[in-house]
Amino acid sequence: MSLFHWFISAIPRSPKRKGLLMHLYYQWQEYFTPVGHAAAALLLFSMFAGAVPGFWAAWIFCGLDFMYFLALVPSLFMTARKSRFKAQNIVVKNVFEGEKAVVRLHLTAIDKLNAVSLGCFRMDSSLVCEESKLALVATGDTVEMECLIQTKKRGAFEIPKVAVILPEINGALRYAAKVGTAELLVFPRPVKVGAFPFLTYGASGTVFIPLLMPSFARGRDFVGVREYREGDSLRDLHHKAFARYGKPFTKEFETERGAGVILVLDVTARNLREKSILEMLIRLAAGIGFWLMEHEAFGRFFIGDDEVALVQGDGGQCFLEALARIPSALLWSNANRDSCAHKSWSPAARPLGPVLRLGLFSTEDSLIHKHIVLENRTDASDDLKKAVSDKILSVDAKRLEQIFNASDETEVVL
Repeated sequence: MSLFHWFISAIPRSPKRKGLLMHLYYQWQEYFTPVGHAAAALLLFSMFAGAVPGFWAAWIFCGLDFMYFLALVPSLFMTARKSRFKAQNIVVKNVFEGEKAVVRLHLTAIDKLNAVSLGCFRMDSSLVCEESKLALVATGDTVEMECLIQTKKRGAFEIPKVAVILPEINGALRYAAKVGTAELLVFPRPVKVGAFPFLTYGASGTVFIPLLMPSFARGRDFVGVREYREGDSLRDLHHKAFARYGKPFTKEFETERGAGVILVLDVTARNLREKSILEMLIRLAAGIGFWLMEHEAFGRFFIGDDEVALVQGDGGQCFLEALARIPSALLWSNANRDSCAHKSWSPAARPLGPVLRLGLFSTEDSLIHKHIVLENRTDASDDLKKAVSDKILSVDAKRLEQIFNASDETEVVL
């Protein structure tokens, strides 16, 4: 079923090269109100109905409707010319998939605006704009306007037209004045990882233990205390803080700068089945990344061979932005499949820390310590994970999607 849903959503809803029909659709969407849509539909219906022999009454409706639109045209131009304003500071708030993004701008009225609203047009078909309510702006006043965009899927989307909308007096037409463009980043909704025992499991997990349990590789300089986390050594408990606040605290020591787990995300997909679960792989990568940040063990991040620059203390914004900009899997693209000839991970600089790789298939690579492989299993087992070895963990994409869609609070154990 997930393959079917991905196949339907992967079909492009609009052509890359916008011709006459697309521009007519844009005019229909931007310059007509619901009343105008009804009047235009009546005009077309009357023209077709008038083609029926003897049905002369339809041409009367068609003529009246046509005269109505002719009367609206001067009103539209008068509205656009007399409504002068200045818009600036367009701000778009990035959100997670499924949430509503907010587009804000500051509007200064040079002339009095009796009715004005804000909207976004010509966007990707997965985005739906909810225009702001009509507002009255007096001459010289500055107001903050905002509209909402309902998101559906992850991605980096261009908003080609952020427009201030001025309806004409009869309410059938409106003037959508373009004030700028913007970009909306829709982050993947992370899979919540509650525990990660596989990371320290077996001989290949010994290199990860010092990063998750700082007491094994602590420096000499004491820098402060923090709340106790599972796995901390009892000998590092700060007894004075425990006695003062009534809960355990752990001493924190300076560790080697830049130390941490190196997370590698391989988005290569070899066939349609793997392409259909690529989005779930990105969500899993987001969840694992936040789990590592929570345990202060996230060192570096790679998408393929390209490293993403992370900023400490930004709450994972750079990490999420990089995930949002990963291109979606396309039906007709062979780029991912052709890149499978290059299976080994070869970054520009040799990594200094333990490497965890996430992908849709496992590879033989001496630089990688552990693999997490997301795959569609053929068996009907309810098990989420299956350890192929202490180095490779297989995760069932179907089961993970069921858990992911069941509740936002459900946590998985890897």
